[in-house]
Amino acid sequence: MSAAVHNVPDGPVEPKGLPVEDVDLLFSKLNSFSSLALAVSGGADSLCLMVLFDEWRQRTGWRGCAEVLIVDHGLRAEGAEEASFVVREAGKRGLPATVLHWVGPKPLANIQEEARVARYRLFAKRLSETGGQGLLLGHHLDDQAETFLDRLTRGSGVSGLSAMAADEPDGPEGLRLLRPFLGVRKLQLEASLMERGLSWCSDPSNKDEKYKRSRLRRILGLLEAEGLTPERIFQTSAHVRRARHALEVSVKEIAKRLLVEHPAGPVKLSLPAYRDLAEEFRLRLLGVVLDRVRGQRTKRRFSSVEALDNGLMSKDGFRQTLSGCQVRASEQTIWCWREPGRKAPPTLAPFTGGGIWDNRFRYKVPDACEHSDVQNRLFLGPLCDAPISRSAIIWPEGWPREVFDCSPVIWTDAGIALNHVASVSFEHDISDRCEDLELERLPNRVKLPGNHFDEDAENGEI
Repeated sequence: MSAAVHNVPDGPVEPKGLPVEDVDLLFSKLNSFSSLALAVSGGADSLCLMVLFDEWRQRTGWRGCAEVLIVDHGLRAEGAEEASFVVREAGKRGLPATVLHWVGPKPLANIQEEARVARYRLFAKRLSETGGQGLLLGHHLDDQAETFLDRLTRGSGVSGLSAMAADEPDGPEGLRLLRPFLGVRKLQLEASLMERGLSWCSDPSNKDEKYKRSRLRRILGLLEAEGLTPERIFQTSAHVRRARHALEVSVKEIAKRLLVEHPAGPVKLSLPAYRDLAEEFRLRLLGVVLDRVRGQRTKRRFSSVEALDNGLMSKDGFRQTLSGCQVRASEQTIWCWREPGRKAPPTLAPFTGGGIWDNRFRYKVPDACEHSDVQNRLFLGPLCDAPISRSAIIWPEGWPREVFDCSPVIWTDAGIALNHVASVSFEHDISDRCEDLELERLPNRVKLPGNHFDEDAENGEI
């Protein structure tokens, strides 16, 4: 007589929904926030996010405010109906909901990626209006596995293969992205809804194999049968993320030690010190320098950065343009500055109020200036377009003159320049007429640009 075998089901095990204690643990980190937004499309993942979040806040007494955001891309006839469905479900739970619309012409190719970019842009605009501190997303373990495989097919390196983060402080458009379900399987989220008798919307494009994500989803099922489960992929991406963090910490320390930045914008560093670095550090440091000088993170081909590094390693006197920046190597120094290119930085005329100039500098004209006759005569623009004699410029020592072509300059309609620490100096100025005018370089961004190489490039990203 054979012994009975226990706990072995005869068929597939029906998934169970998330237990209350698991939900409380997943959302516990939200206690530090007072204002949040939830991105909800009506699909199972995001609808479950809204439902479980509402139950959690009711159960724990979370005192913050939350808003549900829905994007109608205008790509499918069902979009408006799905948005209305989410608004109704949010209303049942006392959650305010706002529908955001992607207006304007739609792309004919790469639609899913362009729609993703548009979503984040709309989310960022809304959060800037409401003061939201973070955006909750319904990404789950299966999404993480698909992201890993997608980036693997693109030849991604450490940054790309670390996949998504549960807490991404500086995500697209500067948003703080929060993904509480990143370690939870999709089936468990669907089971949580079914246990509550709730239905959800289904997007047919999720099963359309003309889209890469749909094909990867099918491939993932085959890999899972061979033991490469989403849980295993999640573990791998976590290992890679730790390695990425170590690299980023090291690059920050290297940048702090080697980079010298002039208040007017250009950056320099020692060529011998650069050449002493390991290749991985050099490539990442170049990304830091280019993004800092340009004032924005830019996707660029890995092969282009690699070619720039090869030139700096092999040639004195090397010069190259990349991402709107000029890079030049002398015998001992690497210089990098914003190039005028085909379109120089803008000239503001009249120069009033406050704002951001060329993504690099913050300015503010004080009331004393705005209410004087000086206000109507001030201009802010790049040195290369300023109507100022070069003989009147006091050029900074230790810097080539050309690196200041796109540095900010404030001048009057009489062609008299105003001296300021965030610019080059001049022999004549009107600083006594507007002493408190503010012009300063924007601070460094928190996030390093190592994962902003173009993943569609042949050689992938770092």
